[in-house]
Formats: sequence, structure tokens, C-alpha cells
Amino acid sequence: MANPTECLCIVRGSINRDEYFHVKSIARPGETISSTKYESRIGGKGANQAVAIARAGGNVKFYGTIGKDGLWIKDEMNSYGVDASSILVSEEPTGRALIQVAEDGENSIVLFPGANHNQLHEQTPTSIFGSSFTNSNATTTTTQIQPTHLLLQNEIHFDSTIQAMKKFGKQACIIFNPSPLPSAEQIRREVPWENITWLIINRGEAEDLVSAFGNTGLTPDSPIDEVISGLESQPSLKDVNIVCTLGSNGVIGFLPSMHRTPDGPSILYVPASRVVGGVKDTTGAGDCFTGYFVAGLMELGPGKWVGDGISQEDVVGLLERCVQAAAMCVEKPGTIDSIPSRGEVDERMKDRPT
Repeated sequence: MANPTECLCIVRGSINRDEYFHVKSIARPGETISSTKYESRIGGKGANQAVAIARAGGNVKFYGTIGKDGLWIKDEMNSYGVDASSILVSEEPTGRALIQVAEDGENSIVLFPGANHNQLHEQTPTSIFGSSFTNSNATTTTTQIQPTHLLLQNEIHFDSTIQAMKKFGKQACIIFNPSPLPSAEQIRREVPWENITWLIINRGEAEDLVSAFGNTGLTPDSPIDEVISGLESQPSLKDVNIVCTLGSNGVIGFLPSMHRTPDGPSILYVPASRVVGGVKDTTGAGDCFTGYFVAGLMELGPGKWVGDGISQEDVVGLLERCVQAAAMCVEKPGTIDSIPSRGEVDERMKDRPT
């Protein structure tokens, strides 16, 4: 395994101020209710996944945008082990999620993207994502401005995501978790799939991607291998490694260099880990899984690719750690607060069946 400091992941993603209102039941139209408890936390898929990378032992630097109302967020992200020095401050307010959490676990969310949807990083020459950025105008060290891994979601401006893919597609391992999914037109015509190394999706997103590419023969009851077959047959995805999470049913992986056969795709499967004490909150499980996956790739070392430094056994071991982390995440309420540390996952892994 590589020294964690040999790799750097940068996350260009969303960051929110999540405001939780704990209520007896979700407010109905026209109804005014009282909240029994109020909490304000950091949220947003980009921030959640960056924290998960740090908790898993990875070296991570976050690039996002907040408003002047969210200056406290930078200090809190730093406290989680994430380099937040490149978070920019805009005139727009920080992205915000207003979340009602009922006693029965039901929730209702209103999301305001705010500063997440501006393109301040792309318009700032000194930002690594600025169109005119070069090493010569950097004030940080070489290792800080030459990422080995780039993690992207789809909660910031779509043009920002695409520009990041194009800028680093030939320099870094790009991991794309396209949530929420882009439009079908964007999927077919605008995403530079040839620059993406790993695609992390869930079952529903996999089905929607197949449909976006023009295959409408799938149903919710279609076997998962048919869904993956529909994806791997797309010329755009011919070199993209696919990881598809199945919730309590585990996770599957498709590695084109190893699993594309004349008889159809071969798929590896890793079952879910046991949840101790029952499921408390599934909100952050996907982001926890993704962060641990990226940290695991980093641990394998820089410049390593499937079939060239990364074996199928490496991927299976990595996925086993990810499902273990995700299982531990759902055992606690909250999102960032429920992400386990690397040490906690290591301890639980000792009891995982072999």
C-alpha cells in the first residue's frame, strides 16, 4: 500500500448549511408547527464525501463556494481533517437545506443551491479550476496543485463539473458520482466520458443512465446484470469502471479490462455488511461509501489503473471496506457525524466473515 501522503484528492463540489428541525410529524400545507429541537450542520454531497475521504485516512482538499453567512464552515471543515483553504466566499448566500425530521424517521427537505451554483472558481485566475491557472501562479506546493485523484458529483453548476473533467482528465484519476443525474441530453452529448475512470452510481441511477443512452427496455424488475449490460455496451463507457451500490443487497462492480467477455459482462459482487443495532439513518451512507472508495484508491498509490497496478482482488478488498463503512454509517443518526473513522472500520473488519 502507498503512503497516504503520496496521493492528493481534490473535491470540486457542493457545501451547504443544513438546518434540521425535529418535529412530531411533517408539516402539512397551511399548517404551522413547533420544532422540539434545532441543529445546524455542514452538508452537501461534496463536503460529505470530502469528510469521508479524510475520515478514511486520505489526503483531501476541498474546492467549493460559500457566502459570507457561512464563514464558520471553513474552520469546521478543517477540524474534520479536510484542507478547506480553497473554499471561496461569494456575495451569494451559502447553499442551504431546510430539513424537517419527524419522530417516525420521515423527512422533508427544501434545498436552496445558493453559492454552490455560481462559477467563482472557474472565474478566479488563482483557483486551480480557473481557465488561466498554471503552476507558475500557484502559491502552494507542487504536490498540492497536482492532484492524483479528482472527485465530482452533480450538485454544483454543470459547466463547472464538465470543465473540471476536461481540465484534469489526462492528469488524474477521475471519480464521478453523478447525483443528482444530469439531463439525458447532457449525459449523451456533454459529459466527457472518456476522461472518467470510475463511475459510482446506485441501482436507480444505473437504470436512468441506460434509458438516457436510449435503451428503454428495462423495468424495475430487470436483473441487475441486464442493467449493467445496458451500460457497458455503450461506446461512451467502454473504458469506464462501474461501481453500482444496491443498498442492503451489497454492491457490484464491472471492470471493462477484466469483465468484458464475448458472452457478455462478468460482474463481481460484494455483499452488504451486517448492521449492528438496526438502521438509524441512511442519509449519509452513499457519501460515506464514495469517500471510502476514493480513499482506498489513493491507498493503492498514484498512477495506478485497473489491470496496471490495480487487480480485481484489490477492488474486491476495497469494496469490502466501503460496505463496512457504509453499514456503520447507518447505525447512527446524522450525515457527517455518522461517518466512521478508519480505525473504527478496521476494528469492525476483524469480525467480517472471510
